[in-house]
Amino acid sequence: MPITSGDISGLLLAGLKTAFFNTYQESPHQWDKIATMIPSEKDTEHYAWLGALPGVNEFVDERKTGDLSGYDYFIKNKTWESTIGVDRAALEDDQYGQIAMRVKQMASTANQHLDLVTFGLLATGFASLCYDGLPMFNAAHPLGKTGVTQSNIGTDALSATSLQSAITQMMRFQDDVGRPMGVVPDMLCVSPENYWEAATLLNSAFFPDPLTTANQQLGINPLKGLLNLVVSPFLTDPNDWFLLDTKRTVKAIILQMRKEFEFNALEQDTETGFLRDTFYYGVRARYNVGYGDWRSAFGAQVA
Repeated sequence: MPITSGDISGLLLAGLKTAFFNTYQESPHQWDKIATMIPSEKDTEHYAWLGALPGVNEFVDERKTGDLSGYDYFIKNKTWESTIGVDRAALEDDQYGQIAMRVKQMASTANQHLDLVTFGLLATGFASLCYDGLPMFNAAHPLGKTGVTQSNIGTDALSATSLQSAITQMMRFQDDVGRPMGVVPDMLCVSPENYWEAATLLNSAFFPDPLTTANQQLGINPLKGLLNLVVSPFLTDPNDWFLLDTKRTVKAIILQMRKEFEFNALEQDTETGFLRDTFYYGVRARYNVGYGDWRSAFGAQVA
């Protein structure tokens, strides 16, 4: 049945908007595996509390107030949009199915953008600064006022030996006053080029480094089933790899959400609809990403 002019507004609201949000919610994504979403209520959020980890003390006479330095770490929200233009004639000629398909593609792209910004920030962590003023992955992160520094960076290619070393290194991380944090990494993030090596390390029944008859005789593979594997095309360097503890309250990446995606339109009763005979459908959101706790992540920058 052809669409009449009076149907267009209702069709947009009841059909295209539903198609967008259904597809947006169902689209495959991975950002929530490595990022903590934190709601935002203003243009820029101040994360002075990052790094502050007060411990538990015996109550003697009075409470002990932790002497923890605040950090001047800010994340400013950005505005994002995506828009398509549709000729009014396309709606009148009953091409709604094709237009709905474009709207669904817009929804998938919007959801994928969250993957792009989160994994993209993880990839640039060797140069981009976190809350302590140093790159996210650095060899000398200061731990409060203890005078101790610790490293969450490596340079070795992905192998059983380098992966085991990184796991041990993370499990030794301390808090701001020098107490063990109990970090236990549970996720390995790699580029598509490192997928096969990572899959072998985490799934082989026998010791896989390298996978030779001699090494197979060493016994079972202690890495088998130990870590979840995430492969992202947004990790642009083919050799770099990342080890994460994703069970912590604050993960390696913060996704700061001010306004989630909303679906809007300029339709027939607008100037553009009248003069150009074109309707515009678009989405808009406000969010940004920043670094969370560096102690929840290890990055290997392989030359």
